[in-house]
Amino acid sequence: MTKPADGRKKKKQRAKVSAAAESFMELVNYFSYQQGPRPQRKRLTNFTFFAGAGFSKSWDPTAPVGSELFTLRTDVIERVADVGALARMFGLSGFEEIAPEQLRQIVYQIDMYERYPDVRSRYVDEQNLRMFRGALRAAVVDRYDRITDLNYFDRDASKFPLRAPTKRQQDIVSFFRHLHLRIDGSQGPAEGVRTHFVTTNYDYVIETILDNILAPDDSLFLYTYRGFTPSHIVDEPNMAPVHEHWLVQHLLKINGGFEILRRGEGYVLDYGRRSPPDVTAEPPILMLASREQDYSDPYFKTVFPKVVRLMRDTTVLVIVGYSLPKDDALIRFFIRQFAEEPEDGLGKVVFYIGPGTDQQKRDVLQEVFPSMEMDSAPHLITYNHGFDAFVAECLQLADPNFN
Repeated sequence: MTKPADGRKKKKQRAKVSAAAESFMELVNYFSYQQGPRPQRKRLTNFTFFAGAGFSKSWDPTAPVGSELFTLRTDVIERVADVGALARMFGLSGFEEIAPEQLRQIVYQIDMYERYPDVRSRYVDEQNLRMFRGALRAAVVDRYDRITDLNYFDRDASKFPLRAPTKRQQDIVSFFRHLHLRIDGSQGPAEGVRTHFVTTNYDYVIETILDNILAPDDSLFLYTYRGFTPSHIVDEPNMAPVHEHWLVQHLLKINGGFEILRRGEGYVLDYGRRSPPDVTAEPPILMLASREQDYSDPYFKTVFPKVVRLMRDTTVLVIVGYSLPKDDALIRFFIRQFAEEPEDGLGKVVFYIGPGTDQQKRDVLQEVFPSMEMDSAPHLITYNHGFDAFVAECLQLADPNFN
């Protein structure tokens, strides 16, 4: 390293930090629990991350987004219905793949058969509809695992493994570890920053992050509420069937997840690797692309009220990697609960992170929050790059020695 004329070493320059990252870390510092002999009490403040496909892609650039996940191989489905049956029912003869638009039509047709039994064709019944829906879900799991490996739970280590993490993965874990340490409940009511997650993703990225911010002998399952109470987690009885408020954070998957299986009247979480026939026989709860979404499964009726409650109780909302298309009217409805009226948005902040322009993001959110343009409630802060870049900037402010 070269030295200036007076013999002192040059100080390493810190990369430029955006106004968005500065604003976010200012809020973190403001709402954090303050240590000291006479700390100023800070109320428990919810920071909720609403994660779309772009969140997983920031963690792993190979993660599928949009139509990429819903381009399915027919060989998984043909274990249930042969080529002739597929051709007669859905016009799939001669295709090696089911295109996303074809999938939307197939799922819609199955939904209609289930909802209106009178319109079923001669050889369609409750049982083979269930089998065919299971095969579609197995094809989605297979598709995701072929594009980018699912990070299955390691039973021997009792952890979601994080082997040879990339720089961006290390940064994201460090970022959420920093947030995790901004809370304290040892002096009575919990105070400080608490992070929560609402996601449209099926994968295990968030679980991997939450498990790896903890000590090796600790588990996210003790501190994470899923909106429902699974009877078993990875083949073991649920260790925490009733959570304590000061300890717990939410992870709410509004489109279901690869691990959520219904057994009897309840649900289990199975994060182990399963073969396509096993997935077909016992499919996970997944909301697949369709011309008309059917949220009639009891899982959604259980989780959706928890999403609404969490959004209303949130002070800082961080939307990551989600474009909020107009077709996703229900998702927009959930986000609207963050600030349904102008008065609700006063003092609240929404960060919108992902590719695009400031104006594009503002236009979308003004459709969700009509009062935003006139009253600036909630206050919008945009960041037009990936979440991994945002995290790297925040960490510079959290730790001056970060590089």
